[in-house]
Amino acid sequence: MKSCVLGIEGGGTKTICAVSTLDGEVIGMGQSGTTNPNLASETEVKDELQKAICEAIGNHRELSIEFICAGMAGTGTDANQTLINKLIRQILDLSSLRSLLSSRFNPSRNIYVCPDTVITLVAGAGVRHGIVAISGTGSIVYGETIHGQGVRVGGWGNLLDEGSGYEIGRLALQAVMKSYDGRANPTLLTQMVLDTCGLDSSDKLTYYIHRKDLSPSSIADLARVVNSAAIEGDIAARNILEKVSDELYDSISVAAKRLDFKNNDATLVLSGGVLTNIEMVRDRIASKVRANISAIKTIELCREPVKGAIQIALEKNVDCVKQGVPRK
Repeated sequence: MKSCVLGIEGGGTKTICAVSTLDGEVIGMGQSGTTNPNLASETEVKDELQKAICEAIGNHRELSIEFICAGMAGTGTDANQTLINKLIRQILDLSSLRSLLSSRFNPSRNIYVCPDTVITLVAGAGVRHGIVAISGTGSIVYGETIHGQGVRVGGWGNLLDEGSGYEIGRLALQAVMKSYDGRANPTLLTQMVLDTCGLDSSDKLTYYIHRKDLSPSSIADLARVVNSAAIEGDIAARNILEKVSDELYDSISVAAKRLDFKNNDATLVLSGGVLTNIEMVRDRIASKVRANISAIKTIELCREPVKGAIQIALEKNVDCVKQGVPRK
């Protein structure tokens, strides 16, 4: 039997599960849809978690699962962390998975659920100390000191989050309608947004955005269109990207002040589709951070947060073996 751990990254758009040996070698990967309990029903979350876990395990039938770390969007509350823990337990009760659990596996102590910000920070900084800014469908900034003091800024849902992909998409739609009304100059965004939405006229956008099957991620996907228009020099698109960049920077600045990091004491990790794929946003934030926040010594880009879940699972598994309980 090959001893292993599972690392799970659950986001607003997709979920990734990785199977890793105890020496850190990833031997299986699985992917599914959203497992954010604020965006999907309990049944949907369970189904997507199960799909990702089973796909990652695949045909590996000689495994001995020692520990599971799940870093999930939407688990900033104890209630949602408890829910995810319960769903993972139910999934592990499947006969096909129960036989793969280590004899030492105790669901009450060998499953660790935390916000996705934590695994992203660890994946980017290598330690649970620093600041992480995530901008995907939604956005959030989280920081933690070496003593475990945590600070959260944002992360209140797609309608309230600033500096998110959803906000970029919403501002793009507003820019198109302002131009249509004559309240703003013509913009490349008009034709690009209409093409993306499969429409032939701006006035049809009002029907498009009120479709019952329109998901937050569909609005956030318009961030790609805004980026393309900005690269072509469109002023409206550039203004949108500058606005969301400044909002994210403000959140990072607030987190750094509240954590009272000393000079050159912290790493800033940038993650999420907006920050990994839109260079204008990433560069503007990095420039302002370097000029104004002396506490941040390095800026790292994190494209694979699931690696942080693996690292935490491996570390906590060692603690379980040594102490009998996971470190809190």
